[in-house]
Amino acid sequence: MLSLLVLHRFRWYTRWRPSKVAETKPADEKGCDVSMLAKAAMAAILSAAAAPLGAGQATALPPAGSCAGGEFRWTAINGLIGMQPQLLTFTSVGVLRDCVGGPPEITSGTFTGTHIAWSDCMHPADGPITVNITWSNGERSTLTGPWPVTMVQPTVGPLEVIDGLGRGYHAEIVAEYEMMTPEMIGGCFGPGLRTGTGRVSGTTFQ
Repeated sequence: MLSLLVLHRFRWYTRWRPSKVAETKPADEKGCDVSMLAKAAMAAILSAAAAPLGAGQATALPPAGSCAGGEFRWTAINGLIGMQPQLLTFTSVGVLRDCVGGPPEITSGTFTGTHIAWSDCMHPADGPITVNITWSNGERSTLTGPWPVTMVQPTVGPLEVIDGLGRGYHAEIVAEYEMMTPEMIGGCFGPGLRTGTGRVSGTTFQ
């Protein structure tokens, strides 16, 4: 009897107990829209904050910027190129001409380079190079990367701008070293070769 009474009261309680669903207030459609907009705005702010700090700060020649010509002289400063391989340090001095696509005041530049590589007459130089450019507006850029000089020309170097104007840009320099000249042949079969010349046929920043 007691169990029947308890069951009866339980059924009455569940029948008349206020429903949690019924107590829930209807969603405010406008409030929902505002909440969604707020979330979207916060996502945009966080996305912008997560962007690399250096993005958009590179200011050298833009992707279309290039220099169409130039020339240079290289010199081995701690030895001579001969028939036997040896580790040499080369310096180079040159100019870049006909620069377009960047700031209007940049029309040319001068550069110096330091190239460290194993070298012999059949394998002129293959090693890293650092190039320092002074632009015609007085700004400077430092580039570095691999520089594989072989008997087959031209030499193409994919370099990175690591400092100064355009930091973060990529650069491609195309240079043509003078090979098999009488001076080179005489030096290789004689006392050795110390210096030579070449021309720059293209420099592109992107």
